[in-house]
Amino acid sequence: MSSTRTIEEVKASDIDEAFERGDDMRRYFDMTKPRVIRPAKTKTRKVNLTLPDWMVESLDAEADELAVSRNAVVNTWLAEKIAERRKEQRLLTV
Repeated sequence: MSSTRTIEEVKASDIDEAFERGDDMRRYFDMTKPRVIRPAKTKTRKVNLTLPDWMVESLDAEADELAVSRNAVVNTWLAEKIAERRKEQRLLTV
């Protein structure tokens, strides 16, 4: 007798909501053959920014809320904005 598993279609928003409720997330993932995917190594450069106090305080508040570093917040927000601008530019050139 072979064992078969039914694959349930789930929307990402359903998974997000389940996570936010604190549900057990293991049912959404096949852990029989887990793989760790490491992000690609990218070159980095150190830059200095001069920001007003209110902006640094806002970044720190966001970092505290997300339990990440200020640098992670800045990197994420900049990456999101760059992606957004690239998408807008592609739409304008079509």
